[in-house]
Amino acid sequence: MSFKLLSVSSMYQGSLDLFYTKYPETKSLPYSEHLGLLLEDTTEFVGAYIRNFRKLAIEAECIIANDLNLQYKWGAERGLDTENKEKIIFDQVTSFLPDILLIENLSAVSSDLLKSIRRDVKNIRLIIANHCAPFNPKVLDSLKEVDFVITCTPGLKDAIEGMGKRSYLVYHGFDADLLKRLSPSAGGPKNEFIFSGSLISGGDFHSQRIKLIESLLAAHVNLDLYVNLEKRYRIMAKQSIYMLSAIIRKMKMQNLFADFRLFEYGRSWVDYYSDAIMKSKKPPVYGVDMFNLFQNSRIVLNFHIGIAGNYAGNMRMFEVTGVGSCLLTDNKQNMGDIFSSGNEVVVYDNSEDCIAKVKWLLDHDEERKRIALAGQQKTLKYHTVENRCNSIMEILENELSNMAKPK
Repeated sequence: MSFKLLSVSSMYQGSLDLFYTKYPETKSLPYSEHLGLLLEDTTEFVGAYIRNFRKLAIEAECIIANDLNLQYKWGAERGLDTENKEKIIFDQVTSFLPDILLIENLSAVSSDLLKSIRRDVKNIRLIIANHCAPFNPKVLDSLKEVDFVITCTPGLKDAIEGMGKRSYLVYHGFDADLLKRLSPSAGGPKNEFIFSGSLISGGDFHSQRIKLIESLLAAHVNLDLYVNLEKRYRIMAKQSIYMLSAIIRKMKMQNLFADFRLFEYGRSWVDYYSDAIMKSKKPPVYGVDMFNLFQNSRIVLNFHIGIAGNYAGNMRMFEVTGVGSCLLTDNKQNMGDIFSSGNEVVVYDNSEDCIAKVKWLLDHDEERKRIALAGQQKTLKYHTVENRCNSIMEILENELSNMAKPK
């Protein structure tokens, strides 16, 4: 079945900053070449999926909604006198005329924009979302306007269906083409045990992850942190929101503020990072540098965010195993559906168990190597982006076929 697909996506700001430092010449490139270079260079979700959809003979394009360099360039080339971000997205959709609009960042679009697109762009047969992140009022509002949702864990699938929206489970995947771009260190991994990612306090984000890392550091585990931390003023702002929330609750006025996203941070008190974390932190890494870091580390720590609940499925699991490092990840009830615990990855139940597993792996390097190799073999056989695109293709073809059947 032939169809046109357009995705509305976003990229980590750190990745975009790295790209523009690496390619200053993009300023003089036309939009199409600029976007093409970005998609070819990036290691993020959007580039891998667009490339693999095209391999399946789908006419696929994407919008990087948070890359304002690109977005304003698109408008300027068409003589549009606007910096209205949603108006540019609307015009891009009407220009491409897709059959399927895939929203990969629901925070980038409003429900009003989706209503306008559905009303005015007659080619569109399906508006769908791929959502694997915490919910907020804007996301929930936009979610109402899509036909169904693809998500990355069984828990999120259950939550979305509990809201009355159809959902499909498609786990994240590893872009196997990345292996050609990596530079393994001579003589094997040079880092023992690392964590790379964000440590954002408050809401349904990384509070438990921060506690785990603090426990590891307190036990004098040699853990290198390549982390994105919040600025002190943001932590202070969250503390102020918590205190304001307490006053509002005391006055029994919380219903008046239920739709304010900021009050997600008012559920619990947020402390600034401990001295141990501040002393251990290194600058965050992105893109190929991040994958090189994983490949050149013996063990990589993973910890799911709060919204994942009892289910595993974040991108880090497939990124780490895909490059051949040993994944040490929090135990979840669906782990057996993805990897064999103790054979392809190592799982821990709590901080004490995590500490014990790290020490055991570092003392048994041959066994660590065996687990890492088995994990990589599983990922490259079953958990690639190519596999995931084939799964999404089956979903889309089935949905479109059902739409074509007489009622």
